[in-house]
Amino acid sequence: MNTMKKTLSVKDKKITVFGLMKSGKAAVELLLSKGAIVFATEKAADVDPKTIIWLESIGVDFELGLHSERTYVDKDLIVISPAVPTRIPVLRAAEENHVPIIGEIELAYQYTESKFIAVTGTSGKSTTVELTGQILRYHITPVYVCGNIGIPISEIVHKTKKATLVVEVSSFQLETIQEFSPHVAVFLNFSEDHLNRYNNMDDYFSAKLRIFENQTENDYSILNGDQPCLTNIKVSKAKKYLFSMKNPVEKGCWYDQLTDEAVICDHGKSIRIPIGEMKIKGLHNRQNAIVSILSAYLFLKKDFSIRKCLDALASFDGLPHRFEWVGRYGGIGFINDSKSTKPSTSIVAINCMTEPFILMLGGSDKESDFSDLAKWIKEHPFIKCVVIYGKTRKKIRSALEAKGFKNYKMTPTFKSGFFEAIKRADENEFVLLSPGCASFDEFSNFEERGDFFKKMVWRTYNH
Repeated sequence: MNTMKKTLSVKDKKITVFGLMKSGKAAVELLLSKGAIVFATEKAADVDPKTIIWLESIGVDFELGLHSERTYVDKDLIVISPAVPTRIPVLRAAEENHVPIIGEIELAYQYTESKFIAVTGTSGKSTTVELTGQILRYHITPVYVCGNIGIPISEIVHKTKKATLVVEVSSFQLETIQEFSPHVAVFLNFSEDHLNRYNNMDDYFSAKLRIFENQTENDYSILNGDQPCLTNIKVSKAKKYLFSMKNPVEKGCWYDQLTDEAVICDHGKSIRIPIGEMKIKGLHNRQNAIVSILSAYLFLKKDFSIRKCLDALASFDGLPHRFEWVGRYGGIGFINDSKSTKPSTSIVAINCMTEPFILMLGGSDKESDFSDLAKWIKEHPFIKCVVIYGKTRKKIRSALEAKGFKNYKMTPTFKSGFFEAIKRADENEFVLLSPGCASFDEFSNFEERGDFFKKMVWRTYNH
């Protein structure tokens, strides 16, 4: 475990918290408990009235609808939520005035004795941290899954002094770390994303790599052995392990397709763990499983139990909106993969399909390139039709046309797209929602989109 000295002291310091969603509110509570004088700022003007009442009740001064000079003038520290871009003018002004800026993840790390497993990557993070947490809970307690998955780390740290924290970390969170150092750090995969926040892919990649920068020789790094951009990177002082779905590895974990087993290889010994009893399906979930198994093994070492690991795998139901089986209605099978907000994750989803299906694709634009997805769609043997909806429909159509794929139907809205999909699906076929786009043209988030999809299925076939 990293024993780096933690240096932050906030008692009687004037500190600004940027953002008043979950992470911001958790940061406010943690800072107050440590004796800080907190000022909160939120760019949105239409904040939940309950949040305003709460801030007033705890005596926190705040501003809504803007980020003014009050955020940095006469302040000792700024704590930002993950959604707040570090390059906005007010934060640049704060830097020019020599006000330190950290993120909520760094704040939480400074005030806990907990050990961390941290997982980053472009896709698969949420399922991996939840499954890792499940395996660990069968071995030790207490274990909390938190971070970018929806539960702020500060919330856990405020309530619990010492535990095992399995943390999903985004590039946004890693931008502002200083001493954050997980005992086990995982970089799952890398592909194009968030180009609306970063200047280029190199900046996005560099932010992700920060997960390793403070690790010591007592820590472990886990990287994707099937992606050369990850396999060959240097990871500071940590012990380096690989995972692979394609080939055996000397140190790490690989998937034996012939036996459907995860194979851990460590210093000459080999441990085989059958994973065929998992409830979650798809080759991508096999990858999530071998990463979770390896993470838990490295964290637990001599306390790792194959039997407990098998029990954990068999009991894991998966997460909503991640290739979630909705059911079969009117002879048609429905799969909700609303979490696929970029083309690369939709590619993963369609490659799990082995029977004819209708693909629902579209939403709001993240400046993504759809050409690779269009190529996979063109070559896929089971795609019967692609229904394109929402703001990105013309951009996706252009990508499909460029690859010579003509079997698509454009509709303006998600709802009209749904009805178009079920109209084109025959009995024993499937409708797969894997949008490859963000949801903000019609929905607040991917969860709302996925829930709407499920409601549409149930309402259509239960009336």
